[in-house]
Amino acid sequence: MQDRNPLKLTIVGPGAMGCLLAATLYKQDCPVSLLDYKPDRAERLKKAGIKVMSSKETWTAFPNVTAEPESLSPQDWVIMFVKAARTADAVKRIGPLIGPGTLVVTLQNGIGHESTLSKIVKPEQIALGVTSQGATLLDEGHIRHAGSGPTTLGLVILNPEAKDRLISLATLLNEAGWPSQVVEDIYPHIWRKLIVNVGINALTALCGLTNGKLPQHPESLRLQELAVAEAWTLSSKKGITLGLSLEEAHDMVNSVCKATAQNRSSMLQDRTKNRPTEIDYINGAITGMGRELGVATPVNEVLTLLVRLNSRLGWKNPF
Repeated sequence: MQDRNPLKLTIVGPGAMGCLLAATLYKQDCPVSLLDYKPDRAERLKKAGIKVMSSKETWTAFPNVTAEPESLSPQDWVIMFVKAARTADAVKRIGPLIGPGTLVVTLQNGIGHESTLSKIVKPEQIALGVTSQGATLLDEGHIRHAGSGPTTLGLVILNPEAKDRLISLATLLNEAGWPSQVVEDIYPHIWRKLIVNVGINALTALCGLTNGKLPQHPESLRLQELAVAEAWTLSSKKGITLGLSLEEAHDMVNSVCKATAQNRSSMLQDRTKNRPTEIDYINGAITGMGRELGVATPVNEVLTLLVRLNSRLGWKNPF
């Protein structure tokens, strides 16, 4: 990995997943930087480090953390882990990180990030990915590794040079303990992850439940089934080859709930901290595409409206 020119990797976004990956790579002696947009927080993280707790161990990592993209030269890889709603702002800041050979990889929740990223990089320099790794932000720079799982990566536009760089990234992640693979068509994987998020995130945020609690209540389980059915039908209408029957899609979401039973979804974490949610990129995205394609998505629309309303009200009962 290190010859005359050590490879360079920057993670954009010091949230739970960004911090987890930065700490994991640092632990494996990978030269990694973490880009924040808040100078004061970046300074604190740089000094105090990132503390990661798991069921097996606890460790602290000290990756390079900065709020000054100008301090970083063009990177081999830039991994986007900002919240979906902050993608446009983040894209405006990452120009100094981008060179002709840079591969920008998004591991964000939701769908459609490539259109925002293409404003600063060519589509052939963009890769999409999904990960089953789970993390909870306990406090600033303090992460609980809530679950492990595979990471799948694929290019927006297939080309040999970018594919080689993406394979190198997958190798790096594998060596760091993040099982990763590169696939020819990433979109079925993006949609499977989207369907999982559609069935979990909004409901956990609205009900205040951990993932594992959702299937235990007949009401939340039924809402989950209805929301997933709408997303599955829409994927079929769009010609996405999921490789899943509707029953298998339900089983997939239920399995994720069980495998991440103690995890608080990212949207529930946003609710707890009264932060903007990613609802418009998950259930809201289903509703928007449904309107365009003439597919009814009433349950996803209601979930989207309820999350938006509660977010506007600060998740407080107005009465």
